[in-house]
Amino acid sequence: MTSPEVEFLDADAAMAREATLLADVSENPDKRVVWLWRSPQCLIAPRKLSRLPAYGAVAQSLTENGWPVALRSTGGDVTPQGPGIVNVTHVYARPSKEKFDLDREYDRLCRPIENALGDGATRGWQPGAFCDGAHNVQWNGLKFAGTAMRFRPCKTDKTRYAVLAHALMLMEPPTDGAIGALNAFLSDLGEPRQIDLSAHTGLPESLSEDVFLSRLLAEFDRVR
Repeated sequence: MTSPEVEFLDADAAMAREATLLADVSENPDKRVVWLWRSPQCLIAPRKLSRLPAYGAVAQSLTENGWPVALRSTGGDVTPQGPGIVNVTHVYARPSKEKFDLDREYDRLCRPIENALGDGATRGWQPGAFCDGAHNVQWNGLKFAGTAMRFRPCKTDKTRYAVLAHALMLMEPPTDGAIGALNAFLSDLGEPRQIDLSAHTGLPESLSEDVFLSRLLAEFDRVR
């Protein structure tokens, strides 16, 4: 079996690539991209947090301890990147005149991940997880993947939406270092919540990364 290609690039470059892909599909709605990627160790935080008075000192301290902070233009929560994490970005345009349904679009992202995992995969909130949400993919009741989405009307066909769907998938459970960096970031910015390592999981022991990612790409090929 050929190992699926997972591109390695820094977080800022990855986010710039996502923006470019979304703009391209907006201009060319018949295009479709499924992209696997991973980044060096870092945190990614919503740009709004950089306006907090303590942000500069907090980001500098984390950078000095091996956890640089990248900023994204969208909302959401702070998340880790690094070893043990693979991201999937799915960019596509919905059919003409199909009414936009956010839950349906999340299903198009989450269902391939659930099918690739197999029995034991569910979806829902996971108290204590980073970037918690209703569209977490869980494995045996613990968070395996966090998801996010951006969309816009296609520039060349206003009856269609261009969609960028992203999932951060834990090939391995988060490290103590990752959870410590997340919690330091939150507490030093005055956020009262803390992330719980035990709320997360990695791939099932019976499933290798290569097999899972091959299954995942096959599942995305079936998405319509």
